[in-house]
Amino acid sequence: MSSYIGISKDPSAIEGNTPTGSNNTEAGSSFDKIERNGTPLSVPAVARRILALMTGGQLLLAGSAAAGTLAALLALAPYLAAALAFVELTSSSPDRDRLLLIGLAGVAGLIGCHAFFGLSTALSHLIAFRVQRDLRLRLAAKLARVPLGWFDDTAKGRVRSILLDDVEATEDGIAHLIPETSAALLAPLLVLVALVVVDWRLTVLTLVPMVVGMWLLGRLLKTGEGPTRDYIEIQARLAETTAEIADGLATVRLFDQAEQASRRAFDMFALMTRFSNDWMRGAVVPGGLAQILLSSHLLVVASVGLLMAAAGDVSTATLAVFLALALGLGDIFGAIQGISHRVMRQVQHLDNIDSILCLPEMPESASKGAIGPAAVELDTVGFAYGARAVLDCISVRVEPGRSLALVGPSGSGKSTLVRLIARFLDAQSGAVRIGGVDVRDMSAEDLHARLAVVFQDVFLFAGTIADNIRLGRAGASDADIVAAAKAARAHDFIAALPNGYDTLVGERGHGLSGGERQRISIARAILKDAPILILDEATAFADPENEAEIQTAIAELARGRTMIVIAHRLHTITHVDEILVLDQGRIAERGRHDDLVADGGLYARMWAAHQAVRSYRHASRGN
Repeated sequence: MSSYIGISKDPSAIEGNTPTGSNNTEAGSSFDKIERNGTPLSVPAVARRILALMTGGQLLLAGSAAAGTLAALLALAPYLAAALAFVELTSSSPDRDRLLLIGLAGVAGLIGCHAFFGLSTALSHLIAFRVQRDLRLRLAAKLARVPLGWFDDTAKGRVRSILLDDVEATEDGIAHLIPETSAALLAPLLVLVALVVVDWRLTVLTLVPMVVGMWLLGRLLKTGEGPTRDYIEIQARLAETTAEIADGLATVRLFDQAEQASRRAFDMFALMTRFSNDWMRGAVVPGGLAQILLSSHLLVVASVGLLMAAAGDVSTATLAVFLALALGLGDIFGAIQGISHRVMRQVQHLDNIDSILCLPEMPESASKGAIGPAAVELDTVGFAYGARAVLDCISVRVEPGRSLALVGPSGSGKSTLVRLIARFLDAQSGAVRIGGVDVRDMSAEDLHARLAVVFQDVFLFAGTIADNIRLGRAGASDADIVAAAKAARAHDFIAALPNGYDTLVGERGHGLSGGERQRISIARAILKDAPILILDEATAFADPENEAEIQTAIAELARGRTMIVIAHRLHTITHVDEILVLDQGRIAERGRHDDLVADGGLYARMWAAHQAVRSYRHASRGN
């Protein structure tokens, strides 16, 4: 759809046509939350934003635009040659040599048109590919500096879409939109100058309908800016809804919720349909009139020109040359329509890219002073997600080589506390220190060199098992990888695979069990050999057999290291040096396992519930 739409901007008008029996709450709220950054939908505005992305190549881009303009002008050569040949043939004594020269000039112009067009395309694509490379590197560097907590709140598909689709779409803006727009606008302007030279009266006749059509089209473009953005946003929301339904298809079928899932998509389709209907009602008449006026200049000037020629007010030769040149004005309506649509898309893609480039970065500085042994200390730490406080005045110290377990009900702040230690997020009050140094005063290299983290949800890259383990230490030898796998109790199942350590695993470790993926993650941490180990419920997805293997691997990994572990399976932490019981973001209890059970508090109740569940499971397996 083109960008000269004129649909209703009133959300109530859009929400008023909800199909019977459907729930339009989500569709309506999607519209209400649409945000715009106010960027004008114009070629100059888009060109400025694209040029701002470039670190060089502006001269090449100008050369591409110039070559495109010359190509557009030379495309008139065959028509002008035909007009001049007509003039020569209708003269009293046609000159064969002159006719041959005119023909050769027309052919040369056509060849030149293709040559300059090829040059324009080559230069613009050279710049486009360079900008795309630099832009992807900038985005990757930016994402490496934003708080890791941002990724938890952002759909992974959206990040992937920006890095791939939106950056790829800039190729149209750089390689096509700017040079082709220059040609589409400059060439007609030069043609108009030539038309004035040939006959100013016919030029006025040509311009009258075009000026009226341009004025009408301009009004449509202006009134359609906001609704156009809304339409693009609805398209994006529809794509997200469709992708979400596709990703959760197994869950939808399992819980027999196909009708509810379909209704969500239907509501978005209905919203888009209402937008489209309003679009057509508001734009079809004035848009059609603008198209007629912008495309009728040849019909008007040819009709009036023939009458003038019959009356002797203009010669046949002049009229022929004028009509040949007037072809250079081309389909102005089609050109503007196509350009405006592409400008609209470029603004959306650039807004998406800017949404990452403008993210606040995690402050980073070089390490200040010497970093001591691997002690971890939280000093009156507080943190909140918006208005919801998650941690309040947490103080604890884990001495080098000692272990701390974090337990508590869901939402008590365990994962947030670990994220603050690993500096996925920054504490909003208090301080987190490693080796006596505030993590905010440590360089990323120093901090990451001291931490090894085994997550509950293991991520493996698409590649070989060896490459996934080698993430722990770049450049590790094959012998080091095997040794780490043996320590993680992963060597036996890896060796039994068809290609051993060279076995390819799919994205996220597809093809391996949860326990196998977890042991590969532990091998990666062993290979890193960091002095501080953080475990985020490392046995969460393991069956009893795998759990025993993983616990043995963790014991090997934890030897001599400072360890902080989040645990839901309480029998796995009975041996730790201290247990911190969190409840609603505060420390409810702390101490060793036996003491906490004897105290009869929250931990004792959790332990009793845990034992009951284990007993039930053992009884179930026994039956």
